[in-house]
Amino acid sequence: MEQQTVFKRHARRDQLRNRCNGSRSRFRASVAALAALVLFPFDVKAASCRGYPQDVRAAIKKHVEALRALEHEATDRLKGFDTRPFDYLVGRARATAAVIADKDALAAEETLSRCREPIPPVRRVCAQAAQALVSLIEEQAAGAATTASKQLYAQAMPQCERWMGFAPFMTVFRTID
Repeated sequence: MEQQTVFKRHARRDQLRNRCNGSRSRFRASVAALAALVLFPFDVKAASCRGYPQDVRAAIKKHVEALRALEHEATDRLKGFDTRPFDYLVGRARATAAVIADKDALAAEETLSRCREPIPPVRRVCAQAAQALVSLIEEQAAGAATTASKQLYAQAMPQCERWMGFAPFMTVFRTID
């Protein structure tokens, strides 16, 4: 029996040694990984500059499609083809504009001015187009859209559509009287 107790003690001692050695090796691996990160820095900024237009296109393309659909519905409403009230269309346009004009994303886009190559302000232009559509529909609900609003929308939305890969629409909201 005494021999069994001695074996148990030795086994327990070996387990403790292995645990300590395991934690030491994990600590050493962590220090080595940290040293590698510090000694071999990589340029995160350059990567974000390189793929920005494609990344933002993927992020907001479906929302730009929704804006185009809302514009189409609003022009149909003017022609008498759509029965949805302008207030409903304004609400949907506001929600879509809020997604496109995300404050954090716009702030991140502003920091891209430090890039070597000029980066097109895709999100900012599309956000301006979205806000211009909201204003146009609001004005149309109140009576008639102003020339200034139409002009602003007619400048911003086709550029946004081209960046998204869409052919620009020709609607009454894009023609100046």
